[in-house]
Amino acid sequence: MQPVTGCRPVAINVGVKNLQEAIEFYEAVFGVRFETRESDGRPVHARLQFGRDDSFFLFNMRERTADDPHRDHISAFGFAVDDLEAAHARAVQAGAAQHFAPMDGDGMPRHSRFEDPSGNRVVLWQNGG
Repeated sequence: MQPVTGCRPVAINVGVKNLQEAIEFYEAVFGVRFETRESDGRPVHARLQFGRDDSFFLFNMRERTADDPHRDHISAFGFAVDDLEAAHARAVQAGAAQHFAPMDGDGMPRHSRFEDPSGNRVVLWQNGG
């Protein structure tokens, strides 16, 4: 088997039933502190970032329910790629539904997002971004 080059996984998004409970659990198990985003005084997103620059990896948690329109995907994950525009174009050409084209983001590498034919949401991140 040949090793994969030119791309690597950089994010995993995990749906949980109770975000505060999940934060407390993982902080206790691993001795880490999640970065959280809150709404109405309660966490709505929790994130751990491993590494920096070309070696970053994100572990994200959000509460998900069957009726939440923003969390109706099967799973979500990301890959760092050498040529973001080309990889995104190939995904759309292969049948992906584009969520957003390559764009710059505050404090993040250039990235794009699409949905694969199975309903998974995929973010592509520019290597070296």
